[in-house]
Amino acid sequence: MSALKKISPNLYQWFEFSVEKKLNFNGYYLICDGESVIIDPPVLADDDLQNLKNLIKENADSPLKAILLTNVHHERTSEIFKEILSVPVYIHENDVDELGFQPDYTFVDGDQLFCGLKVIHLENQKSPGESAFYLEGQKKMFIGDALIGKIPGKLNMLPPEKFVDINEARKSLHVLGDFDFDCLLLGDGESIFGVGKKIFEDFLSSSSIGKQT
Repeated sequence: MSALKKISPNLYQWFEFSVEKKLNFNGYYLICDGESVIIDPPVLADDDLQNLKNLIKENADSPLKAILLTNVHHERTSEIFKEILSVPVYIHENDVDELGFQPDYTFVDGDQLFCGLKVIHLENQKSPGESAFYLEGQKKMFIGDALIGKIPGKLNMLPPEKFVDINEARKSLHVLGDFDFDCLLLGDGESIFGVGKKIFEDFLSSSSIGKQT
């Protein structure tokens, strides 16, 4: 586990290291347009949780509005955070039935969420509600399980057995190419800053894309 880290003027990240997966499970605290949200929150140690609470207080002019989940498998500590921070949890409507608790709200493709985040539903992924969140003004793209960063500076997909059809899952990623982004903020592994779109396009053009794990 690690403490909160400021990775851009309005974005903080923390992670829990997965011994099983051998990569970081990342969570984010985003402040934008007079609001703030938490995305895919992993575990925080008590001291670091207090630091997050203090940070939320320091940004009281941008009140915390929601916990947003990119997919049901990133439920993580969202129910605990919901109670501790008194904020609602949002998830794509297709993932509601598998969530371990009742979410407060759902979203669908194209919805505009807090902080100006736009929902991009990615079909044929590990979970039926897999979604990316796009922040146009800052060229940031938040992605859950659809892409991971096992190797710094590169993108991967989950192993083929995680999908009904990994080739269909790969095809659905092409919709992300319609958006202009510099930063890929990943739920799992190493995020990519500044050259996110180029790395993404290189990934799509790779002939071995379907074999990556």
